[in-house]
Amino acid sequence: MREILSWLLEDDNPSVRYFTLVNILDKPEDDKEVIEAKRAIMEQDNVKRMLLHQNPDGSFLSKEMIDEYGEARARTGYQPKYKGTIWQAIFLAQLGADGKDERIKKLGYFILNANYHLDYKVFGIYLQHKYSLDFAAIPCFVSNMIWSLSKLGFYKDERLQDSIKWLLKYQRFDEGDFKTPEQWPYHGNRDRCFGRHSCFVGCTQALKAMTIIPKEDRNQQIEDFIKQAIDFVLLHRVYKRSRGNDKPIRREYELLTFPLTYYDDVLGILETLLFFRLKDKVIDDAVNFVLGKKNENGRWLLEKTVSSSSIYSKFEEVGKESKWITYRVHNILNKYNKTTTGCFSKFEKERNE
Repeated sequence: MREILSWLLEDDNPSVRYFTLVNILDKPEDDKEVIEAKRAIMEQDNVKRMLLHQNPDGSFLSKEMIDEYGEARARTGYQPKYKGTIWQAIFLAQLGADGKDERIKKLGYFILNANYHLDYKVFGIYLQHKYSLDFAAIPCFVSNMIWSLSKLGFYKDERLQDSIKWLLKYQRFDEGDFKTPEQWPYHGNRDRCFGRHSCFVGCTQALKAMTIIPKEDRNQQIEDFIKQAIDFVLLHRVYKRSRGNDKPIRREYELLTFPLTYYDDVLGILETLLFFRLKDKVIDDAVNFVLGKKNENGRWLLEKTVSSSSIYSKFEEVGKESKWITYRVHNILNKYNKTTTGCFSKFEKERNE
């Protein structure tokens, strides 16, 4: 373990160094090493290359994007994947970018102004349908914006808080028994997010969004929402189909990934579950699955990433030993080993009774 920690703490990846110091070695934010690592994040090549494409207003818009998608769709930044504005917030949040940096502030305020709808009181994007351009609040998108913008320092913004309220009101956790209404934000039988079976990506990202809410801010509605989301994810054994054959809902869940896009891999889902100090056999099984991927050097490989042609900054190479993945695994193991006094899920309680 000492050799692995030394590797993760090397200066060539300030983000991994920072997160290792804080989340694995439990150093406080005012520790000298932590402060220096945090400062170095904004100076690393990945962040610099991304921010080279930022406009003075904080956006990552280009004339080519507006010409291809139209101004309304381009401004809300979902397209093109993964060079639109909102993706930069998602990636920079994962890197631990400093929310006090003026460039990050401009990015956050641009998204808050471009993606928040005053009437619907939620983050969304514009989608082109056959005869109209419609504003859509997509659960995974809403949740990713809540998480990313909070990590970048915008948690207290009223527009972000409104989006949390929207999520609490509309997010579903259905397993085949929901008749989808026609009225907004639902779309009847053609609804991919709120169909008879709730979209698993939306459910996991909604639970992830709840991790940014401080304990003192959680009312009973939020606590009930978290319990419902946890039970839904555990019913699917962290990332698998709820009925039969032990297959993943999507193969990509089993591929250890960095950076994450609109959905998490098995590590991301485990990190969310373990944030709530859960104990459950299905979590044990998922952790053991991840441990089985460790190589002979005690490290983990990067198995999936965003194509370098679709992103402003290349990260690590698929098939090679990855500091990001190795850190993420050890962060999970650190949380996992602290759950001996954690709470049990509904399903684990039922097994123990």
